[in-house]
Amino acid sequence: MAFGVSRHSVAGMIGTFAFFAAWEALSRSGLVNNVMLPAPSTIVQSAWALIVTGELPSHLGASLLRATIGFLSGSVLGVALGVVMARLPLLHGTINPLVQMFRAVPSLAFVPLAIFWFGIGEMSKIVLIAWGVFFPVWVNTYIGVRDVSPLLGRAAASLGARGWRNFAYVVIPGALPFIIAGLRVSLSVALVVLVAAELAGAAFGVGYLIQMSQQVFRVDQMFVGLIVLGAMGFAADLLFERAVRRLLPWYGAEQAGQNVPQIERASGRRITK
Repeated sequence: MAFGVSRHSVAGMIGTFAFFAAWEALSRSGLVNNVMLPAPSTIVQSAWALIVTGELPSHLGASLLRATIGFLSGSVLGVALGVVMARLPLLHGTINPLVQMFRAVPSLAFVPLAIFWFGIGEMSKIVLIAWGVFFPVWVNTYIGVRDVSPLLGRAAASLGARGWRNFAYVVIPGALPFIIAGLRVSLSVALVVLVAAELAGAAFGVGYLIQMSQQVFRVDQMFVGLIVLGAMGFAADLLFERAVRRLLPWYGAEQAGQNVPQIERASGRRITK
């Protein structure tokens, strides 16, 4: 379509507008209690009031900082351990039962223990987020590195790519689709654990805003927090997808036909099936 807007984007905007319009009409129709289900316009007014006072930016900034540090920490540890366990069978056999045991325990079950150990400060929340992020990244990294074809490694070695070169140019690219999938799943996990940790004990954060609004029966502010969390998740996933496409333009070209011409232009030759 013109102006670079796809049909799917237009359909998504229409669907979103229709949803909020129906919500507005229902809240103002008198069929439901508009205190229990405030209209979107009321929620927007509440959000603006929180922005003007600086309360919402403070909560959002605290949540973003915690989520970012926890996500990066858990991702780095997950990738590192996944690679090491896949490359060292003896280490895998030694610690795999222990890792699998802890993986079976929901991250939210550790909230009371983390608060008991680290208090209600930032450390407990960052540790919880990193813990929740770690396992999806670890599993996907381990499977990706383990399942890289040995033929590729031997072929690269015959061309002189041995040791760290073989690892950097064969193993990691081969495992990258799995690693990216694990990272993307972990984005949503990070938000889930973040909210749980902030609900359990925090002085700032979107989860704290929701909890405090519940205690004073401000349903409109509760919806502000929920919508902000949804926007955070949507924006994080969108930014992650855009970053992957920009940094790794070849990734997913087999599944997305629109990416094939970009690869052809980059390589300077026609790709045939």
